[in-house]
Amino acid sequence: MFKYFLPYDVFERHKKVGSLINKNQSVLDIGGELNHLSQFCQAKKIIIANLTSGDVIIPKGKLPFTKNSFVVVCSIDVLEHIPKKKRQEFVASLVRIASNKVILSFPVGTRKHIKYEKLVQIILKKKGKSVKYLNEHIHYGLPSQKEIRNMFRSYKTEISYSGNIKINELLFKLFIFDPKIKFVRRIIFFSKLVFNLFTNQLLYIILSNKTYSVSINRAFVIINKQQ
Repeated sequence: MFKYFLPYDVFERHKKVGSLINKNQSVLDIGGELNHLSQFCQAKKIIIANLTSGDVIIPKGKLPFTKNSFVVVCSIDVLEHIPKKKRQEFVASLVRIASNKVILSFPVGTRKHIKYEKLVQIILKKKGKSVKYLNEHIHYGLPSQKEIRNMFRSYKTEISYSGNIKINELLFKLFIFDPKIKFVRRIIFFSKLVFNLFTNQLLYIILSNKTYSVSINRAFVIINKQQ
């Protein structure tokens, strides 16, 4: 039940990735946290590997796993935090570790998306909130459609897109609305949870499978190793 209260962006990417994992498969979740993915699938086991926390701490620069050691390897919103010149190597490492498939999700660097993230960065800075992840998006650059094609052209892939930047902006404004009056803040907090509960599934149906356009938010890439 908790998964339905998650912010839509978090709900969407984990629900989509979870739908691509079969029951009783072993899964490595690179960069995962809070066990979100486990709420959206029935994997045999999910090992979370991260730089600072998780089941496995990743040594700097190298994923410490052997060839074909997991049936499925997931990378949810990690690629955009890696320098462009190292992304191809990172993808190759994921493919090496997976015996069946690799699933990646990441925001796409369209003109509208880049403009939107710069706006969000300014708003959050003014509110004194952390913008580290946005700083990395802007510093490293979100993957463009051309980069996506080039990065995955040597693999057997399925690529799909989701989201709408305008809806992202509306949901973001709702998320940051936080009155300083104590009892009002409590009411707003629970109202947001109820809003997520009643809208996440509907938004997912509307936004989860889109064709590429300058208004899309996210890409999902499935690399199939099994012929």
